[in-house]
Amino acid sequence: MPFRLLIVFALLVSLPILLQNCAQVAQPPGGKKDTIAPKLVSSIPKLRQLNYAGKTVTLEYNEYVSTENIQQKITITPQDSNTYSVRALPTGLRLNFDRPLQKNTTYTINFSDGIKDVTERNVTTDSKIVFSTGPVIDSLYLSGNVVDDETRTPILGFVVGLFGENDTLPINRKRPAYYARTDSNGNFRIENVKAGRFKVYGFDDKDLNLVNNTPGERVGFRDSVLNLNRNYTDINLIAFRGYGKPRVSRRERTDETLGLELSSGIADYRIKFNKPGDTLVSFLESPKMIRLFRPANRAAGDTINITVAAEDSVGNVTELKERVYFSPLKTRAKDRKPLTVQVAPTASEPIDNNLDFTLTFSKPVFRVDTNLIVIGPDSTKPFKLTASDFRWSNNYSRLMFKRKTELRDTLLFRLQKGAFISVQGDTSSRYSVKYRIADEESFGLISGRVNRPDRNFVIELLDEKYQVVRSVYGTPTYTFARLRPGRYRVRLILDANGNRKRDIGNVQKGIQPEIIIYHPGAEEGGIIPLKANFELTDIDF
Repeated sequence: MPFRLLIVFALLVSLPILLQNCAQVAQPPGGKKDTIAPKLVSSIPKLRQLNYAGKTVTLEYNEYVSTENIQQKITITPQDSNTYSVRALPTGLRLNFDRPLQKNTTYTINFSDGIKDVTERNVTTDSKIVFSTGPVIDSLYLSGNVVDDETRTPILGFVVGLFGENDTLPINRKRPAYYARTDSNGNFRIENVKAGRFKVYGFDDKDLNLVNNTPGERVGFRDSVLNLNRNYTDINLIAFRGYGKPRVSRRERTDETLGLELSSGIADYRIKFNKPGDTLVSFLESPKMIRLFRPANRAAGDTINITVAAEDSVGNVTELKERVYFSPLKTRAKDRKPLTVQVAPTASEPIDNNLDFTLTFSKPVFRVDTNLIVIGPDSTKPFKLTASDFRWSNNYSRLMFKRKTELRDTLLFRLQKGAFISVQGDTSSRYSVKYRIADEESFGLISGRVNRPDRNFVIELLDEKYQVVRSVYGTPTYTFARLRPGRYRVRLILDANGNRKRDIGNVQKGIQPEIIIYHPGAEEGGIIPLKANFELTDIDF
């Protein structure tokens, strides 16, 4: 008898496990692949229901669904501070709001691609529910397109939002009341909006918090307040890099150097010393890193108080106060970064006989021995070099060498060991390269006309990666000669304020970026292919 009871007990314990395994959802073997997306069969509230007074939203589908990472996929408009939780159901999901919904408000809840079937991951097309807590459904909408300021290409996932007319700098302080994200073509559509007057702003929103509070995110805005009393289909935005004040986000300290890593990139900087007689050697190691070197007559623990005036690419200056000291722990000799140099152009490409070299060093250079630099047709006929042949920048860490020559075949470019000595006393390694001089037929030409009544404009020649190769200002008939074969772009910049450079916008001051017009080119994306010994003379604006 006890043995029978034991068997019965074992069956009762194992039965739920067996049933659970039998109930696991899986695609049956064989047969046709499931390509049908889940279909919405019911919802609470019902689609476009009026006068809804509940605090929950429930969706039920005709099959088992998966809702992984659904919290990141859900968008609810209009936005407010009402929080909610999400509960996954076998064939749907439920949203539970902490407080009652706003009265007389049309809500749109979009789940994007967050609801899929569990077998083939087919995304439901019934992923949006619209309802109202009042007697009417708001039906106004606006749509448009967003492109990048520099490249004029569409942006994916860019948030376009509507903010109240009286909000001050809303994208930095609050979420939009209504919003949508752009698709891969840069298009957006904000639906079921209540009539009113709104400011239109857009931003990148990389951290998905619907607030433009990350330095360097692109922003865009409409110049005037939008009186939304009808539907709009042409709300187009230009997204530009907003000005974010840099700050020191990290300090990289050794007994010899201090690296100040910045939260956003800068173009230049100046150091002001609080105490007369203080001095430091420094350079911009990268757009986000200022590297300072300890003076030989100062101990590692000594403090030097400075103010760094950091300047961005359009002239905005931010002052950063810093107490400079170095680590008292001795750095092992092998941990010190050696003096290296990158030479451009590289030896793999033929060069013009009008020589134009740029040498970028890994740290500032303290001394140069021109007797150890050989530049010429060969080692027996080097050019006589003087200090006037060199132009230094970035605190003696970047060197430019230019000279017109009559060379026709090759050029020897040789740096003997010890040609350059750094601020830390180490020397450069030997570098020797022979370049091939390109003949006249190896180059091409791009030229055109600008048909404008004024001369406040810049013509820029760019490579395929949007890097500026050459530029001219205010020239109605322009020519870019002796170009290497390649794929180029040409753009016209309208210099509205006449300062001879391109200014980005300022969302705080309501200033749009200066207009860029790209030549359509011969290929998609405005590409202008240029072959050797070809002249393209009709690149007009």
